[in-house]
Amino acid sequence: MAKKDGKKMMWDGRFDCGMAQSMIDLSFSLDFDKELLEEDIQGSLGHGKGLVESGVLSKADYAKISKGLKSILADIRAGKNLWLPTDEDVHMAVERVLTERIGDLGKKIHTGRSRNDQVSTDFKLYMRHRATEIRALVVELQKTVLAVSKKNFGKLMPGYTHLQQAQPILFSHYLMSLFFALSRDVKRLDNFLQLHVELPLGSGAMAGSAFPYQRSLVAKELGFERPSANSIDAVSHRDMALEFLSDLAIIANTLSRYAEDFVIWSSSEFGYLNLSDAFSSGSSMMPQKKNPDSMELIRGKSGRTLGNFSALFTLVKGAPLSYSRDLQEDKQPVFDSVHTVNVILRVMNEAIATAKWNFENMEDRMLPALLATDLADILVEDGIPFRDAHRIVGSLVGEAAKLGKQFTDLPDEEWAAKGVPNPKSVKKRLTFAYSVSKRNIEGGTGLNSVKEEFKKAETILKKE
Repeated sequence: MAKKDGKKMMWDGRFDCGMAQSMIDLSFSLDFDKELLEEDIQGSLGHGKGLVESGVLSKADYAKISKGLKSILADIRAGKNLWLPTDEDVHMAVERVLTERIGDLGKKIHTGRSRNDQVSTDFKLYMRHRATEIRALVVELQKTVLAVSKKNFGKLMPGYTHLQQAQPILFSHYLMSLFFALSRDVKRLDNFLQLHVELPLGSGAMAGSAFPYQRSLVAKELGFERPSANSIDAVSHRDMALEFLSDLAIIANTLSRYAEDFVIWSSSEFGYLNLSDAFSSGSSMMPQKKNPDSMELIRGKSGRTLGNFSALFTLVKGAPLSYSRDLQEDKQPVFDSVHTVNVILRVMNEAIATAKWNFENMEDRMLPALLATDLADILVEDGIPFRDAHRIVGSLVGEAAKLGKQFTDLPDEEWAAKGVPNPKSVKKRLTFAYSVSKRNIEGGTGLNSVKEEFKKAETILKKE
């Protein structure tokens, strides 16, 4: 056991001995929660203004405290190491350094607050800041997607279901699906930022501060709309972190699905996509290899974000009210997901912008079977009920498969025998361009429809 005079803690007045080293190893969190430094300084500056209004600090005292806190932040930004092995967490470390720099006045900054409401405030500030930054990255990716889609407008490719060729589509239609999925991510982050606007400071440990603390003033100072309505709620719940992790996991999951497609498209069997060398890697053994590692890593790292969400959900589901030390473990999942989503958004953005899309390969690999639905539609237009048309086309495709042919290669006589009227006329209409042209319904893959997608996307981006 460590002796009391060997490792003093700011809260150790009631204890006869210091912490065991094993307990220090278990409970100290500075190695990861130092990521909250900027928010901790910001929160303390706002808290200090509240203490001035309540008469705990004079304006001169606050000026000195403010200067000391800002000097700590400046030193850390400059790369200086101010921390000691005895620093329990970033909040206590900042208070220790502040007190060393400005004397006993530094001990007054914690008046009227607990680490519970201090940490909740810092954490909320952190998540709001990072949500704003990630939102901006999502919008940048949207801009890239729109630019690449417009640049390659009119290019055809096979659309897939079940990884089997399904119907002809425009490449732009495929890529714009990412744009609109990302639009919902932006809305989710906006909802997140609009919902979590209450200031925890002033809640104390769980029952509220005993000082006439100007919470509304502090809330405005720190960018919150209002103080929290209930002190137990403010320090207990982590639904904000759960929602943030959910939003990040959804973003990562979306990127993972497109990354999976791009990995497949990069294979020699497909050859639809060449990623820039800057977003690829080689093999330590096979000199010919160019691997789509950027996409594989996006696909892999997305799993971490789901794991982080699950970890936090498991953590809080059984935590009693109002505060237990379990909740210290709420930050690492959030920090990790923030870093993960930040980097995969940047990589996806740059990889799409610099990729070479091989449209000749896409068109060369388009099978006539892609037109089977269009043939059924033509038969319906000629008066044949859809289920009968479906059966006729299916029998043609099945017969062609037995012969190792495409159904379009079967002779006109065979088409007629299966129930297709005017086979020659029908075959002339049955082209990939025709297929796309028939789908100008809103949201479809037709040329006019995709142009409308561009307009909707531009309207969305103008509001950003």
